Amino acid sequence: MKKTRTGLIIETMEAASAAGVTHAARAATVRHGACTVTTVKVENDDDARLFEREKGTYVTVETDRVYRITDNDFESIVTVLADIMRSLMPKTAGRILIAGIGNRAITADSLGPKCVDRIIVTRGFEKVMPELINDGTYASVSAICSNVFGVTGIESAELIGGIAKMLEPSLIIVIDALASTSVNRLCKTIQLSDTSLTPGGGVDNARGKISPDNLGIPVLSVGMPTVMDVGTILSNAGCTEDKARELLGQFGDSMIAMPTRIDSATDIAAKLIAFAVNKALHRDMTTEDILRFLY
Repeated sequence: MKKTRTGLIIETMEAASAAGVTHAARAATVRHGACTVTTVKVENDDDARLFEREKGTYVTVETDRVYRITDNDFESIVTVLADIMRSLMPKTAGRILIAGIGNRAITADSLGPKCVDRIIVTRGFEKVMPELINDGTYASVSAICSNVFGVTGIESAELIGGIAKMLEPSLIIVIDALASTSVNRLCKTIQLSDTSLTPGGGVDNARGKISPDNLGIPVLSVGMPTVMDVGTILSNAGCTEDKARELLGQFGDSMIAMPTRIDSATDIAAKLIAFAVNKALHRDMTTEDILRFLY
């Protein structure tokens, strides 16, 4: 099976089916309001090797609109995302560590940091208002932005692992930008999983894996594809490999494309994801409550 640059398991499954490769994993798709939800469970080692993913549950939420989302659609999508997050989290949660991965200076890679900007951080309540944590009104939440290895010289997995040793969270939520093989999923698809996340994996620049096995802590990974390999675009348009190599010239397989309105797309996606995280972690929190906290 030809390797594709994608962070979405449903695209890996599609590639396997197109190549005639059989597997046990099945995708269950349902419609919820303004989005379509597809759940895939990777339950055996053969499928895990084929998809180059860890065993676990992967949920893909595909939205109808990218840049213009009505208030009703926003609430619908956030509610769906929050429900999925709760289903993938441990039933009992203590401290939560949220890590937004990416380079804020590169818009297509800014999803993680933009999400952290909108997270309601409540660890301080442990000292000043412990009753709000103890009665379950609020989770104890900490959040960090982890810049890329090329900027800091520190792997995100190393940074998160070091902080986790001090905070001892019961769950780590990791948010990062992904790659896609389809323009129809670019900047409008969110994948959630109870397995690991590998920063840079979608663009062949894989760094240290952030996983439950490595950290000894459950991980909820969340991502949205913001870029697409230009070679894949040419291939999807019917271009032969030889012609694609001729067109790409010296850039070969290293050219990546993104929408011109990537700034708006990452802003909206960050708001959707962060508001869903806030609602999933803090009991009975409304959008109005989040806005009062943040602004």
